[in-house]
Amino acid sequence: MLPQVSTTRLAEVMGAIRRQFPLLIVLSCLLNLLLLVTSIYMLQVYDRVLSSGSLDTLMWLTLIAIFAVAVYGMLEQARRMVLGRAAGWLDTELNAPMLKRAMEVRLAGKDGPAGTRDVADLRAFYGGDAVLAFFDMPWSVIFLVFIWALHPALGVVATAGAVILLALALANDALTRSRQKRVAAVTKTHQENAMRYVDAGETIAPLGMARAVFDRWRRRQAEVVAEQQLLGDRTTTILSISRSLRMILQIAILTVGAYFVLLGEITAGAMIAGSIVMGRALAPIERATSAWRSLVAARSALANLTELFAGTSRDERDRVSLPRPKGGLVFDNVLYLPPGTQEPLLTAISFALEPGENCVVVGPSGAGKSTLCRLAVGAWKPTKGHVRLDAADVFDWDSEDLGPHIGYLPQQVELLPGTVAQNIARFGEANSNALIRAAQIAGVHDLILSLPNGYETEIALHSQRISLGQRQRLGLARALYGDPAFVVLDEPNANMDEAGDRALIEALTTLKQLQTTVLIVTHRASVLKCADKVLALHGGAVAAFGPREQMVRPVQPTGPAVARPLPACPPEEPSQVPGRETRLSAGE
Repeated sequence: MLPQVSTTRLAEVMGAIRRQFPLLIVLSCLLNLLLLVTSIYMLQVYDRVLSSGSLDTLMWLTLIAIFAVAVYGMLEQARRMVLGRAAGWLDTELNAPMLKRAMEVRLAGKDGPAGTRDVADLRAFYGGDAVLAFFDMPWSVIFLVFIWALHPALGVVATAGAVILLALALANDALTRSRQKRVAAVTKTHQENAMRYVDAGETIAPLGMARAVFDRWRRRQAEVVAEQQLLGDRTTTILSISRSLRMILQIAILTVGAYFVLLGEITAGAMIAGSIVMGRALAPIERATSAWRSLVAARSALANLTELFAGTSRDERDRVSLPRPKGGLVFDNVLYLPPGTQEPLLTAISFALEPGENCVVVGPSGAGKSTLCRLAVGAWKPTKGHVRLDAADVFDWDSEDLGPHIGYLPQQVELLPGTVAQNIARFGEANSNALIRAAQIAGVHDLILSLPNGYETEIALHSQRISLGQRQRLGLARALYGDPAFVVLDEPNANMDEAGDRALIEALTTLKQLQTTVLIVTHRASVLKCADKVLALHGGAVAAFGPREQMVRPVQPTGPAVARPLPACPPEEPSQVPGRETRLSAGE
């Protein structure tokens, strides 16, 4: 029913689900045999009890039938429990790997084809009635054989009905499969857009964009609803025809049965039994028609997940754990071309930093500074060339092994739902000493203590109390947690006030004393005093790179500029920082 997959994790999970099928087939076999109990009971009552008048026979037949029905109930519960547990396990095992892989695909600059909805569709299929219909369908043939054994004429009526219902199910698939896939994809996009509009409420509402934005969304959503309505109408029409046909077939088989009873070719019990068994034979086919939408959704979900997992290079268990890096960074002829474009963001980037060196990256907006940071921490993979940390390619380095040894503060600081302590400790097992040390180095310890519950303050509940500058300082503490060997800071003081700027300078001083390699992007010259080297980017290429003393010179009132080294990091007093008196020789 569902396509086979070859990707490691998905194949393991789906293989484990399929290993439950033999048990389910055995249970379905026993259950469908027990479904014949009522028909056989009816046949025996009409043909034996009523003709013989034996109360003992009636009593024993009734006890046996009740026992069989009780066994049927227990087996049906067992089958549904197996499917329910398997579906729940599938959801648990696939959601986290799916989210991780979707994040990797997003970082690679691509759109992930799968989401949590796909896992939910698989779970709904395996945990609901849809899959049971397909397990029961083969037994329709056995039930038809039973009806043929009662009388060939009854078998012809039942077989003709089964063929027509099966044709309707196939027609339903042909008419709705492509449209359902298209509607599912569009619905997913509109749901994502709706959440983006909600998240952008602080921009939409003040600018008076709400009516225009939501009118546009409502018009497109109306088109999706119309498609869904058309799809539902087609399925409902076919399902209604199937149900009506099934009732007509019940009347037809009773009519034919009564005719042959009058001819004396079958008994009244055989007539009733044939009607009941035909209902059992046609029920799985009718249920399959109504369950077809769930099957199509499950097939589409599995195809999306297969595509998502297809890019997995190898099982993480095969990776070799590398030791803590010393911090040597090398960009070796790096070119980065965003997926789907022909214009590179970075071209032929080559430079090297020794362990413990601080490098300030400068340049105009759009020069590629943030792209350089993402490549440096392994978030993005170079189109050409290599980014190496201690000679190891950072993108190929297992993120779970490398993550504790690097710190990264992006331009847009995202604090995740959880406590302040959990955010700083990267949601791992928090070490109180390391937690407080990171906060103190970032100069945010006192700020955290001023929050309602200190380090245990829930970010989601008190997010409005945390300004952008405070978010950057909390993000800086997260980047410094665990004394990383390599730290990348992308405009860490863009939203900071003077106190935050001083805290950043002190943090850079501490990192320099710890011999931590630092790559920092900034538009503020005050940070330059802490730099060992300066990298100037322009148009996605290296405009200049070298020691700070050679790259920075003071501006003279008259006459040519005379090179002079800046004060050491840090100055004795913050007021002595000559940030406004410096400019880059390569130009900003």
